[in-house]
Amino acid sequence: MKRLATLVEGLDEILNGGLFEGGVYIFEGPPGVGKTTLANQIAYTLARREVRTLYVTMLAESHARMLQHMEQQIFFDQQEVNARVFYVSGYRELDQGGLKAVVELLRGELLRHRPSLLVIDGLVIDSLEAMTNDSVRQFVHELQSLVSAMSCTSLILSSGTGNALSAEQTMVDGIFSFEDHGFHWRAERRMQVRKFRGSQIIRGQHTFCISAQGLQFFPRLESLPLEDGNVKLGDSVLSTGLPALDDVLHAKGLFTGSASVVIGHTGTGKTTLALAFASAANASAPGLVLSCTELGGDLRRLGAEMGLDIETAIGAGALALKSLGHEDESMDEMGHKLLRLVDELKIRRLVVDGMAGLAETLAFPERGYRFLGRLLMELRRREVTSLFTVDPHALAMAAGTPLAEGVTGWFDNVFSFEPESPQKRRVDQRVLTITKVRGGSAAEPSVDIFIRPRTTC
Repeated sequence: MKRLATLVEGLDEILNGGLFEGGVYIFEGPPGVGKTTLANQIAYTLARREVRTLYVTMLAESHARMLQHMEQQIFFDQQEVNARVFYVSGYRELDQGGLKAVVELLRGELLRHRPSLLVIDGLVIDSLEAMTNDSVRQFVHELQSLVSAMSCTSLILSSGTGNALSAEQTMVDGIFSFEDHGFHWRAERRMQVRKFRGSQIIRGQHTFCISAQGLQFFPRLESLPLEDGNVKLGDSVLSTGLPALDDVLHAKGLFTGSASVVIGHTGTGKTTLALAFASAANASAPGLVLSCTELGGDLRRLGAEMGLDIETAIGAGALALKSLGHEDESMDEMGHKLLRLVDELKIRRLVVDGMAGLAETLAFPERGYRFLGRLLMELRRREVTSLFTVDPHALAMAAGTPLAEGVTGWFDNVFSFEPESPQKRRVDQRVLTITKVRGGSAAEPSVDIFIRPRTTC
C-alpha cells in the first residue's frame, strides 16, 4: 500500500512511514491540544511538494480567523491558500441538511480540487450527539468510498473522545488521541495511536511540543527499533582531563564509547571534573556539555577560574555548551535533542551535568531507568564517550525516588566524591572513590583531587 508521509518530525517515525493513501483517520482530543495546527502543518508542508489539500471546516468560526492564527507558524505560506490548500466551509450544510448534505458537499469539492489530502475539522459537535449510529456509520462508509476512489487520505479532527463517532470507531483506518496531561504544576502534551491498520507502529504514548515550527513529536526512546544491540566498547582511550585520575586507571583514561557517572553532593567537585573532561576536547574528538542546572556563562567562568582550557576549546570549535531541560521539556524531548546535537556536531566527548534535570519530568519515575539505558546504548553506538554527574539529593527530590542501583548499573564507570567533613581534609582537597571500571581496573580504590583556582588538577 502506498504511503502519504506527513513530513512532521517524529510522527512518520512513530507510524513507520506515514499514513496510508486512501485511509480515513481520526485526530481526537480536547480543544487547544494542537489538532488544527497539525492538520494545517501537514497541508502546507505537503504543498511545498505540490500536493493538494482540501480543508473543510464544520465550525462557525471563519477561515480568516483560523488563518490569522496560522500566520504565526513558520510552515504557513499565504501563496498556497486556494492554490494548493483549499478552504471550504461545511457548517451550513451540516446545520441544515445533516451528514447527507456534507457528503454531497465533499463529493463536489473533491471532484473539483482533486486533492491528495482531505481534512474535516470540527465534525464532532453537539448536533451529532442526536444523530443515529446508522447515519454516522453511513457517513463514514460513504466518506471511505469517496477518498478510496480518489486515492485521497482523510483526516477527521474531533474535539471529543469518540462519543459521537463511536459507531464508526471500528470502521476507520486509524485513531490518534491527543491530550494535555497535567500533574501538579507540570504538564506534558501526549499522543497515542490507538488504532492503525496495515502496519506496525511504535505503540504507547509519545510526547510532543508546539512551537512556531508547528508540532514536533518525540517517540519513546526505548521503543525505537534497535539497529545494533551488541555494540562494544572501543579499543582506544580518551583522557579524563585529570592526570591524577588517568594515572590510577590501568587504561590511562576512559575507553571510547563508555559511559561514566560522577556521584556527589553539591560542592564536591562534580562539575569541575566534568569540565576537565570536556576541556580535553579537540578537532578529532569534539566535545559537548549539556547543563541541566548551570548557565553557559557560569560554566565558562568556572572553567576559567579552575585554569581549564574551556575558552580555548570553544574558540577552536572543538567544544560546545548547551542547556538541557531549562524549558520544561519532556524526558523524550531532552533525549532526542541530545542525540540530534551529538549527530549534528559529530560529538565524541559528552557531558550531561546534573542528571536530576532528566529526572524532573513526568515520565522518569515510571520509565526513567529504561530510558537512560537506551540513551547510553545510542551514545555507545555513536562511539560517544559520555560523563554524567548526579547529586543524589537533587535526583531524589526531582524523581521522587532515591538514587538506586538501577541507575548506576547502566554505567560502565562509576566515580563518587566522598562526603568527608572539612575538618578531615584540606579545604581544596576532594577524595574521589573509583567504584566501578568497565573493561579495565584501577591501581587505587580512590584518588585525591585538588580543586585549586587557576591550576590544573
